[in-house]
Amino acid sequence: MTLYAQTGSADHTDRSHLGTPEAADATRIGSNTARMLIPTDATGGQLGLFSLSLASKGPFASPHFHKEMTELFVVLSGEVQLLRGDEPVDAKAGSALYVPPGTPHGFANISDEPAELLVAFMPGNGREKFFYGLSDLLNRDVAPTEEELEEFAEQFDQYRYRS
Repeated sequence: MTLYAQTGSADHTDRSHLGTPEAADATRIGSNTARMLIPTDATGGQLGLFSLSLASKGPFASPHFHKEMTELFVVLSGEVQLLRGDEPVDAKAGSALYVPPGTPHGFANISDEPAELLVAFMPGNGREKFFYGLSDLLNRDVAPTEEELEEFAEQFDQYRYRS
């Protein structure tokens, strides 16, 4: 049984992308996992969507901002503390936070249980390369310096926020 009648041209299907957790590329960042559900090359750079599995009781993203990117967070499970400007807010499953360019933000899992987030970047600008590179930096034998981390992040439109 077909639920939807076929309309439009076939190239609509060619431009779409179905991302599934099973097919997504994944990388470990410390005790957390990022899965690239819709990589930016699938959208012509317009959007990147990934899921983040956060271990219990741990920070993930220190306060930062993006000059060009808009970011959207959706809490799927657990409880996460989101930083919105200088204001920390506790967000439970079903909560969403929209972060326009220039807005300081960050997040951490504040619960004893793992948490799951969906995070979208618009434009995507190859954001998955940031997570792969961050994983490489954090998993090498010698810990990266703060300067190395900042220099790396700035290549991907991520700038440390100092209040």
